[in-house]
Amino acid sequence: MLIGVISDTHDHKDNILKAINIMNERNVDVLIHCGDFCSPFVKIWFDKLNSTIKENFFGVFGNNDGDHVFLRQNLGKICKLVENGHELLQEFDGKKVYASHMPKPKTIEALTNSGNFDIVLSGHTHSYVHKKHDNGVLELNPGECCGYLTGDATFAIINTKNLEAEIIHLE
Repeated sequence: MLIGVISDTHDHKDNILKAINIMNERNVDVLIHCGDFCSPFVKIWFDKLNSTIKENFFGVFGNNDGDHVFLRQNLGKICKLVENGHELLQEFDGKKVYASHMPKPKTIEALTNSGNFDIVLSGHTHSYVHKKHDNGVLELNPGECCGYLTGDATFAIINTKNLEAEIIHLE
């Protein structure tokens, strides 16, 4: 199974569409957005996801997602926004996944060492992290899809068979 992981899209239409095209071409099975969609109108661009991904599109809120009500009403038509808004606990292809927008470094460390998760995802920092821990847990921050802060627009694709991830550079 292939899991697309994206974060900090911040309404960047061109990069969102580039990432979506790549995910559609590579037949990604699941998409997890780690927060900071920003405006509810991003649904227009995420609507370009193929039907398989749309059925398996999950998201958490970030600190810049101000209008949770309209995001749920609009984007929520194609994205399963987690109930509490901030933490996704889900299993895909037998792999237990934790996703949050801005967990503290000590929280990430505790999660990766807990034995409860195979994949720990985060966003917020706008810098990608791709680390396989000694216990086999994959820690991943896909970086910023928008490319605003670092100038390096990225997202990631995880293969659940071997817990390998690829950071994909859009620009």
